[in-house]
Amino acid sequence: MTKPLFLLLLALVVTGCQRDAGAPTVAENRQLDEAANMLNAVPANLEAIDDSGLGAANELEEAAPERPR
Repeated sequence: MTKPLFLLLLALVVTGCQRDAGAPTVAENRQLDEAANMLNAVPANLEAIDDSGLGAANELEEAAPERPR
């Protein structure tokens, strides 16, 4: 009884290792497709984006609290 069970488990392990490690899974493919769609939706010219709400770099430094040294 133990030998057939061992052989079955060994066969399952060997077949599980046969998947190409470089090939993405279904979930990974879905994530890659979503990322590609997001990148395709970005405007080609990012200069057209209004960044006036971001403020200047020195304004951000003034708002940040001093760190003790």
